[in-house]
Amino acid sequence: MSTIVKAGLPAEQFALADTFEALPEAEFDAVRLVTHGTDRVVPLLWVTDADTSEVAEALEEDDTTDDVSLVSRRNHDSLFRMRWTARVRFVTHVLVEEEGAVVSARGTNDGWTFRVFFPEHDAVSRTYDACAEHDIDLDVTRIYNLDDAPSLGGFHLTDEQFTTVKAALDRGYYKVPREATLEELANELDVSHQALSERLRRGHRTLIENVIGP
Repeated sequence: MSTIVKAGLPAEQFALADTFEALPEAEFDAVRLVTHGTDRVVPLLWVTDADTSEVAEALEEDDTTDDVSLVSRRNHDSLFRMRWTARVRFVTHVLVEEEGAVVSARGTNDGWTFRVFFPEHDAVSRTYDACAEHDIDLDVTRIYNLDDAPSLGGFHLTDEQFTTVKAALDRGYYKVPREATLEELANELDVSHQALSERLRRGHRTLIENVIGP
């Protein structure tokens, strides 16, 4: 049965550890992973609410990136393209070797969170064993069948974004007139007003891009 795995990795075992050390508040969301052949993965990463020039400088100096370039800029968000170095490509290869596919990837100072699709459940344990064999500290936090993963919906929302958007929908935030305010939602979800606003904005952007294109 097709399976989705949510798992985490320390940044120092994957990518951008140097960038997070220089810019601990930076948050990166993968738009897609473009594969060229079998030996190279070219990521496109959105960075949210960070100074573009500072991010570009940090990425240029990061040991895990090459050929960094700014692709797009929208308000306080910037889209960067780069090449991973060999170490990151190896870890990615281990994650997808069992016919897996990275559905989403998010990096923060706390580490990277992935959701990986596997066409069969047994591939999960084989991938976990392969990570252990290569001293990759994969922390599996959730395993669920594809049919039980409504947050994916083909739209690549993170679990955090899905929870936030769904709570807003359930509480009537999108109704006219509104039945809940941002302050009320923030209190219910135990986050700051700013954090909630940013989550909603990122979730809305992802949904809109997948419906009408970027």
